[in-house]
Amino acid sequence: MLTGILLGLALLPGAIAFSFIAGVNPTIGMLSTGLMMLVISITGNRTLMVSAPSSGVSLVVAPLAASHGMQAVILATLFMGMIQMICGMCHINKLLNFIPTGVTIGFMNALGILIFTSQLEHILGISLATYIVALISFMMIWLGNQYIRLIPAPLIAIIVLTVFAWLLNPNIEYVYDLTPIHSKIPMPEIPHEIFDMSFILISMLYGLMMAVVAIVQNTLTARIMDGVTDTPSDKNKETIGQGIANFIVGLFGGYGGSALVGQSRFNVTMGANSRMSTLITGSFLLVSLFVFGEIIGHIPMAVLATVLITISLNTFDRRTLPFIKKAPLVHGLMVLLTMVFILISNNLAIGVVIVTLLYYLYNRFKNKKGRDA
Repeated sequence: MLTGILLGLALLPGAIAFSFIAGVNPTIGMLSTGLMMLVISITGNRTLMVSAPSSGVSLVVAPLAASHGMQAVILATLFMGMIQMICGMCHINKLLNFIPTGVTIGFMNALGILIFTSQLEHILGISLATYIVALISFMMIWLGNQYIRLIPAPLIAIIVLTVFAWLLNPNIEYVYDLTPIHSKIPMPEIPHEIFDMSFILISMLYGLMMAVVAIVQNTLTARIMDGVTDTPSDKNKETIGQGIANFIVGLFGGYGGSALVGQSRFNVTMGANSRMSTLITGSFLLVSLFVFGEIIGHIPMAVLATVLITISLNTFDRRTLPFIKKAPLVHGLMVLLTMVFILISNNLAIGVVIVTLLYYLYNRFKNKKGRDA
């Protein structure tokens, strides 16, 4: 139970920050995180794995939220949940074993770059005070990670700098400058636009892309957690469980999520050994939303930006250089192409699919040429 509360505190900065990547109200991010943690603790197969709105899914959601609004995001999340359930029943994770390592590395690196660049606007060119707050926040997060283990360093930075900003009132951007903060108990409902065919098609397309990104992230995280806990898990059942969770989140007006590597490892490191930790985390976040909802508006945007930039730096895959050194031309090209396709299209799913197909076409051509010789 204690780990569950600490995990809730660890998820809080990301839940708010990822909301801004997705272009939705931060209270929706907190609601989505709390609900998903609550449901996945019951429906998930990989015990101790943490799932919530993530950077990858948030980046897919962003253009949809900007062009069609929150109702389209909700409908896309409902489709995402259904697609995940169908994919899990069809044993989709067998196909994921065919995704080359280079594509996975390129996926993670491109994800890190997209998060990093998306946050620069909240730091650069605003005011001198913004640069000072960002620098202090970076220092607090770095020092906190070095010397403090019980309380997440990003949360410390958010609390301390929000209090100082409230006392000193510097010329900086706050959350309430970008979006109104509201917190009310939502009721389950289906968007009225369900009868608009063009609206359904665009939501279904984005729901598919959200599902692809989530399934890839879920599988990678589950494999890591299998190794950390030295226990096996059924990736297809986990996909079904996450699909159920995302569908319920969509019904209550939230947006979809996927597995989170860092928070999952944190859950294990702090000593959790059952579903109780994630169940408590979900409950704690939902209560916090209605108790502390108004305070969220006073958080400096520069602090949230530094939290996300720190996350983006940790997202870069440490296997990149060793992997490329094994076969510089083929491996390097695979990683680079994946990153280029994702960054040009601003779409994580497209990059993974295109480069995986190119890789197998290349191998097929190479093998055919070898047989002919």
